[in-house]
Amino acid sequence: MKKFLHQFIFSFYLLVSVFVFSQSEKYSWQFSIGFNAIDTYPTAAVGQGALFEEFVNYDHWNIAPYPSQIAFTNYLGSGFSYGLRLSQNSITKYGNRTVDSDLFVDLDALVKYDLGVLFKINRFAPFLETGGGYAFFGDISAGYFNLGFGIEYALGKEKKTVLFVESLFRNTGETYGTKHFQHSAGIAFRFGTIKDRDFDGIDDIEDLCPDIPGLEATKGCPDSDGDGIQDNEDSCPNTFGLEKFNGCPDTYEDEIPDHEDACPYIVGLPDLNGCPDSDGDGVIDSLDECPDLAGKSSNKGCPEPTDEIIKKLNDLATTIYFETDSSKLSSSSKFKIDKLFVFLEKYPNYKVIIEGHTDHTGMAEYNMQLSIDRARATMDYLVSKGISRSRISVKGYGETSPIESNSTAKGRLKNRRVEFKLTKN
Repeated sequence: MKKFLHQFIFSFYLLVSVFVFSQSEKYSWQFSIGFNAIDTYPTAAVGQGALFEEFVNYDHWNIAPYPSQIAFTNYLGSGFSYGLRLSQNSITKYGNRTVDSDLFVDLDALVKYDLGVLFKINRFAPFLETGGGYAFFGDISAGYFNLGFGIEYALGKEKKTVLFVESLFRNTGETYGTKHFQHSAGIAFRFGTIKDRDFDGIDDIEDLCPDIPGLEATKGCPDSDGDGIQDNEDSCPNTFGLEKFNGCPDTYEDEIPDHEDACPYIVGLPDLNGCPDSDGDGVIDSLDECPDLAGKSSNKGCPEPTDEIIKKLNDLATTIYFETDSSKLSSSSKFKIDKLFVFLEKYPNYKVIIEGHTDHTGMAEYNMQLSIDRARATMDYLVSKGISRSRISVKGYGETSPIESNSTAKGRLKNRRVEFKLTKN
């Protein structure tokens, strides 16, 4: 039960540290006093536990029962502080081993970064720490490199008094040094006023953004993109822009700022929301299925053929004939199919279905394949002229759909044909 309680407290401590941030930059100095505990077990050292193994098991901790740590830190600005810390303890436990009491003394130089500055949230202030120092473990002494994480909680309206907890991992490159964790808890007091707390060279009384380093030209406020408009008044603070567009860019100078421009990286027209219209038909290129041909918006920007043109093509389709047992196109047939090619080229949003037919000479199964071959021959001719194969489909009907009687030569000639049907995309 006791171990579960320790783990719960530690998990809660981490959860608060991740989700609640703060920082008070009003004071230049902080003095702290507190307790410390030394733990050599979860350090991955030879003979000890794996890193963070039983991290919250205080049976391994050497806890000083009296105020045993003092520190001074000075605020540099932008969340950074530096300072010195002196710790003292009595070591009776090396992991699972009990030893005769050894004196522990340590002096550290440290740099802290307050994560609360990053998120601009008050009162709670988790922080990261790095630095180094020199420590004595009984008869052993060594230099150490430190990495730590902690959280401060400021009390009262002025936040001059602070409660803190921290865990620090201390390692050394020297073979005789003792890796260890140092856990601390205590109280701190803030004092000293910062006249230029963001250290941008502009006194707080004249600084419009006293907590953020800025420029003299923008009265102490930052101008991240250097366009002469301070970030808190710049609609596009991270992109160089124009004053007339409130700090936003107009990359291709079409008089529409990029963030309002539907086509910001192409020169366009103001009345089309900054998008181009290459054929001038009022339909923007990205929505125009025929961007190089002026058409109608009702037809997705493509030209619309008249009913007369459609009728002439349909009439033409019934006069494309083939020899008996042949799928070869004659010269006269190619001439007629060329008219279909011209139509498809002029009206690119139209597709064509080519239907092949035969007379009743021969077996029905053979005639079905022959009708498909005739339709494909017509398709191949159109493709060779430059029409995309994706705009053409073929069907074969064999001898099943005659338009004349198969009892006469003239009737059979008209039945050996291809027809086509036009469809819109």
